[in-house]
Amino acid sequence: MESHSPSSDIVSVIKSLLIAQSIIGAIVILYEIISGDSLSVESALIGVIVAVVPSLLGLLAVALKVKRNNRSHISELAWFNEAIKWTYTAVLMLLVSKYIEINEIVMVVAYSLTYMGSCLTPILNKPQFRMT
Repeated sequence: MESHSPSSDIVSVIKSLLIAQSIIGAIVILYEIISGDSLSVESALIGVIVAVVPSLLGLLAVALKVKRNNRSHISELAWFNEAIKWTYTAVLMLLVSKYIEINEIVMVVAYSLTYMGSCLTPILNKPQFRMT
């Protein structure tokens, strides 16, 4: 019989989140490739990266925390995930705006749409869609 752990549930959610945000991000980037210039495409790509990377880092940190201490409370884990996600998002946004020439509006729109792709995660995390 296969063992089931909270850590494996989190890994499943991470996979679904990556798929959902990648689908939306790819659509946004494709739209910019078709209708925009190279600066808009680069800005959209950066916006997608800024949306995906902090989300994944937060969930991976939660998965590691659960693996080390299986008795963590869900509210503590949710707070931990959000703190990591928003901290890395803020740092990435600041670094990008300071050191890379981008179209800020395109980046923020790409970030927002890709981040909203996480709303598809519950749909993709159903057993019939799981890739595990």
